[in-house]
Amino acid sequence: MEFFVRTLPALLLLTLSLAVHADAVDFRRVALTLDDNDTILLDADIHFNLTDTVIEALENGVPLTFETHVQMRRADAWVWEADVVEHRLRTVLQYRPLSGLYELRDLQGERRLSFATRDAALGTLGRIVGMPIVTRGKLDLDQDYLVRLNVRLDIEALPLPLRPAAYLKSDWRIASDPWEWRLRP
Repeated sequence: MEFFVRTLPALLLLTLSLAVHADAVDFRRVALTLDDNDTILLDADIHFNLTDTVIEALENGVPLTFETHVQMRRADAWVWEADVVEHRLRTVLQYRPLSGLYELRDLQGERRLSFATRDAALGTLGRIVGMPIVTRGKLDLDQDYLVRLNVRLDIEALPLPLRPAAYLKSDWRIASDPWEWRLRP
């Protein structure tokens, strides 16, 4: 009994620390549309609320890699079945102290954009417009599908000296709750 009395406060603190930054990434709008070529497109507006610790690291030139994960699978798929579609968008946000600019770098296409303010860079990072998910012809039209979207800060991409602290401190857990919806093409 004494063990439970001593460990209960620690468990409560751990639970609270995990929940502290649950709203660090918030989906404001998510939509799937069908274009003229029968391709399903994703549009999303995502709001980032970075912690003071993460902002301090960013302001000191630490590159932050955000991963947007989109997956589509059959609604009745078994756990071991492969996804119908899976996309991982990796984007690096970095502050350049000498120029005073924030830079977004798309790791897939190597596209770079510069911004005068952190808010402008985060706004662009959170805007997904017309991202092709899958062509309708690759889907069974009589089947329901689950589409899942989530966004997180990739701790593994941080500089090596920062990783231990990032694993242990909840300030570094910048992630969204998954956004899921059912789709029948």
